[in-house]
Amino acid sequence: MWKTTLGLIALLIAGITAQTAEDYKIDALPGLDPKEAEGLTQYAGHIEITPEMNSNIFFWMIEQVHETNPQKLIIWLNGGPGCSSMDGLFLENGPYRVNPDMTVNISTGGWQDHATIVYVDQPVGTGFSFTDMSGYSKNMGEIVDGFMLFLEKFFVIFPQLKEQDMYLAGESFAGTYIPYFTTRMLENNKNKDDLKYNLKGIAIGNGWIAPEHQYDAYYDFAIQNDLLNGTHKQFAETTLKKCHQIMKEQGDDLQVHISTCEDVLTAIVDSSVFVEDNAKYCINQYDIRLTNEKYPSCGMAWPHELTEVTTYLRTPELVRAIHADKQSGGWVECATAVSRRLDNTNSNSAYNHTNDMFSGDQDLICNVLGTQYLISNMTWNGAKGFDDSKVEDWFIDDKTVGSYTEARNLTLVIIHDGSHMVPYDKPIETLDMINRFMGVGDNQVKGLASRVGDDASVQPEGEGTDSPAQGEEDPWAKYYSWGTSALIVVLLFAGLLGYCWCKSRKGKQGYSRPPTTSRGAPASSGTVFGGGFLGLFGKGKQNKRPKLRLDDQDDTNELDELVIETPTLFAAEDYSDGDDQHHVSNSGTNVLQTATSGTPSSNTNSKQTRFAIAEDEDDDDDFEDFADWDEETNIGDKKGDKRH
Repeated sequence: MWKTTLGLIALLIAGITAQTAEDYKIDALPGLDPKEAEGLTQYAGHIEITPEMNSNIFFWMIEQVHETNPQKLIIWLNGGPGCSSMDGLFLENGPYRVNPDMTVNISTGGWQDHATIVYVDQPVGTGFSFTDMSGYSKNMGEIVDGFMLFLEKFFVIFPQLKEQDMYLAGESFAGTYIPYFTTRMLENNKNKDDLKYNLKGIAIGNGWIAPEHQYDAYYDFAIQNDLLNGTHKQFAETTLKKCHQIMKEQGDDLQVHISTCEDVLTAIVDSSVFVEDNAKYCINQYDIRLTNEKYPSCGMAWPHELTEVTTYLRTPELVRAIHADKQSGGWVECATAVSRRLDNTNSNSAYNHTNDMFSGDQDLICNVLGTQYLISNMTWNGAKGFDDSKVEDWFIDDKTVGSYTEARNLTLVIIHDGSHMVPYDKPIETLDMINRFMGVGDNQVKGLASRVGDDASVQPEGEGTDSPAQGEEDPWAKYYSWGTSALIVVLLFAGLLGYCWCKSRKGKQGYSRPPTTSRGAPASSGTVFGGGFLGLFGKGKQNKRPKLRLDDQDDTNELDELVIETPTLFAAEDYSDGDDQHHVSNSGTNVLQTATSGTPSSNTNSKQTRFAIAEDEDDDDDFEDFADWDEETNIGDKKGDKRH
């Protein structure tokens, strides 16, 4: 009896010892030269959220290097559901890159320069996080509960961060997480007894927003880039018609996962297959410039540095250094157990709850055409689409790196030559993007001048940006809503935040076939984001709006009710690095599950959630219309899919 009592006491002590920041501090990382790590202060470890289920969420925090006033805090989430945010840390916007010999270098594009960034493995069961079998989240309501519990305890351990300007950022299926989290935070802010969140903005990259537009965009993008031919083209056309019929029948109850529609993507990928030296090769679904990928993965193992990252994160020395010993199973990039535990119920694609869009101009899975179609059909602040808004070129070191398009407080940012995982191959551009969003950086990135349009770029007031002199007009005044001081950003730059949830499909290990999906009619000629991308992003007919898909008069689109009162920045992210599985939708269901037969696997549509950021006293803020969500809403099943 006394042994049992002592054992329980020992467990209790073990559970409460790591309660201070010092308990989480990382002294050194294996493979990283201490001289290179100078200036980086970091913390990591588990925070127990529900002891009765042994549920622990893992975080890794890197403090900001340069002082800002006020201080900035970014909470970064990868998608899935079930894909680790360590992908973001080691492959995208984090400071580290792992070499084949297990040495670690510092990346030039880490976002920690002007903000403390916290990478969170959530929900429980993701990455280094863990739980008992009974602790897995079954729906978005439980995922939100777990994340909010984590935040509450996190701010107890690091109380100084609670007052900092906070930004929620993520990619892929995080486009579903973040609006739900935002809604709960806003609700808590109205309750005097709850913790107040100093939420200033949200940034979402490469999300699956509107399946009816994205499915069409698969086909159109393939035609535009000459990726479909012969019988594969015929199959894609026929399948797309079936897809349209299914969506028409579903109407307002459009489901998150439509397997038939995913077959179009399979046809596109299969159309690229060729044989050389008795081996099959195909196109990379996340960067169409890469045409010699091994079949049938077709890019699902990309970026190839993921192999080194996985090995590194499973080394005992690293696990001890980051205080992750409590998790005994070893790090997994995308945990199929997380997605499989979610209720196997198709949910409506609630993009009335979110405004995330992502597209890289070289990304097939979450291509920019889908984003273009959505914006063209979307009504906000009294008008539809971008109208005749001017496309402003974006320069770094006097070289054009992308473009900004703004209309009625909604901004679309495109990064040229971005893949599905933009921070991976465009680190400087994405760093400049996030700095602009937060209003820091002084129009410079890593010593290079940065501007948008003909004049020096303007930013919201922040570190490195002087306040307008008395009597002068604040150049960013138009970006501030009368009802809120917060900025809302949905990063859509072609290639920004890592993987589109689409890419998450990789999550499942052991797939045998590439994903498939199809889109509607072919799009007009031109290079996406290049000169004349349907007139939206190109240099040609910049003021012409792109064609509308799905009968142009999409008056029933849920987004038509959208009212954006604060600045929203859409940045299409290019690649996502950890997506093991085929195309995954924002909705929570697996995007593509490859089959051994010629039938493509199904893809899940993304589930959208409206978001709102408002002042506590602003009861009449228009964003309240977007804060409606059902905590019991279930996410479609996404077996084995990765949605980074």
